[in-house]
Amino acid sequence: MKLLLPVLLLANTAVAQGSARQPPNGPPVRHPGPPGGGQPGRPPSSTGHPSPPAPTDPSGPPAPPTGPGGDDFNPLEHLGANSPWFPGPNVFGIPRSAPEGCAVDQAVYISRHGSRYPDPGAYNGWLTLHDKLQNASFTARGPLAFLPDWEPVLDEPDQQLAQLSPGGYEELYTYGVELRTRYPGWYKYGSPFRVFSNDYQRTVDSARLFARGYLGPNATTLGTVHPILASDPSVIANSLATSDSCPTYNDRSGAGYADVWDSIYLPPIAERLNQLIDGDLELTPDNVSNFPYLCGFESQITRRRSPFCDVFTPEEILQYEYRQDLRYWYGTGPGSFNNASVMLPVIEGVVDLLKSGPETPVEGASSGPNITGPLTVAFTHDNQINQLVSSLGIFDEQPALTADSMNSSRIYVSSRNNPMRGTVTFERINCSGELYLRLLLNDAVYPVPSCRSGPGSSCPLDQYNDEVLAGKWEKAGTFESFCDLEEGSVTTSPDGGVTFFTDLTLPAIRSVQP
Repeated sequence: MKLLLPVLLLANTAVAQGSARQPPNGPPVRHPGPPGGGQPGRPPSSTGHPSPPAPTDPSGPPAPPTGPGGDDFNPLEHLGANSPWFPGPNVFGIPRSAPEGCAVDQAVYISRHGSRYPDPGAYNGWLTLHDKLQNASFTARGPLAFLPDWEPVLDEPDQQLAQLSPGGYEELYTYGVELRTRYPGWYKYGSPFRVFSNDYQRTVDSARLFARGYLGPNATTLGTVHPILASDPSVIANSLATSDSCPTYNDRSGAGYADVWDSIYLPPIAERLNQLIDGDLELTPDNVSNFPYLCGFESQITRRRSPFCDVFTPEEILQYEYRQDLRYWYGTGPGSFNNASVMLPVIEGVVDLLKSGPETPVEGASSGPNITGPLTVAFTHDNQINQLVSSLGIFDEQPALTADSMNSSRIYVSSRNNPMRGTVTFERINCSGELYLRLLLNDAVYPVPSCRSGPGSSCPLDQYNDEVLAGKWEKAGTFESFCDLEEGSVTTSPDGGVTFFTDLTLPAIRSVQP
């Protein structure tokens, strides 16, 4: 893991601008919802291992999560949504470069905000743990030797909570530089450029820092960030947090499945760790459940590996990762009924944009180009990224996750889907005039099992629209129907897609300088 921050000037730049908004549907953390619920035929008490997903690439089956042991095991890459950003592993063995005879001529990147400080609820958990340690008389050995002297790393929590951290500054600025050089010739030096975000402080700041990396020193004059207030009635189903306008949306944080797994994997870890303690301190399963979270957050906040990263064994870290998978699969993912379907309007809007091409006109573009251009970038939150990846079709052959055993062959892994700055990429591949869609999660190619006949296991763009996406809509119903809204209340295009990429006149959209 890189521990140096190459762009130190950003740490001294105020990134907060404009009024802060509330995040969509709250923070992710580890508090599971009420027991029960789940997916038909998959109750929390279901037993046995689900069948591994069938191989979907000629090069062999997808790689399972990296096994424990060895010098290459990095716990920071197995913390679910609490992982700092890292490039996704090439689980399907498909080259990242464009297939021979083809070129990427348009791309849409939708990302989670960068690494941040904890939300207030999580930070209160840190303080509760700290108080317990301070009020006990104990000594500890081995990987817990640091515990008597541990202090929470925030020095100004009133200002820092829920905001981007220095680790996030680096992720976002570097992200901008990377995309500037990834597609040579797409950006004309000195021309304006726009970025979209959900209208919440850390996503707006993420877009601003990205723009600085992409545009360089002139970002404040050349760049414009367009935050979209998802709760505004002018953008029902037409934002980067569409669940905010869906009354039936209910994230139950794992629907009891995560509770079951917690009761299986956490007690042995607590028992093992308590053997390293002498005195009147006894760690509970709930106490130790915070350690991997602290590993991820302390590491990216301080840019130094946290001692909490060495408390869990590699096997235990993978068990924690599976806990995060259950939280997202059954909270906002494939096992959450229509919770994931709320991002279908965004997928529809992106596909519409790729079909119309980079010369698509933009209405109300007073402060930037009047066409969309080849690159579109937007920022949102972890739940929205999980909803997005869960509706793309890439996990359609993934068996449902079970609560009482870990499927090590799964390709749905939350650490690879929505870490901090987690990114979904839609690339339009042009092969002698034939258009194809390629999907990537954090720079790793993920094919759609039912549509991979194109070069490099890509999907013909029209086929994706007419079969894959149309099938998702047919199964879910309209946004109005599954959100129990009055007919005609959505503000999307006639085919159900978001329009904010091409219509800046919507009242919910404002402008912010990077």
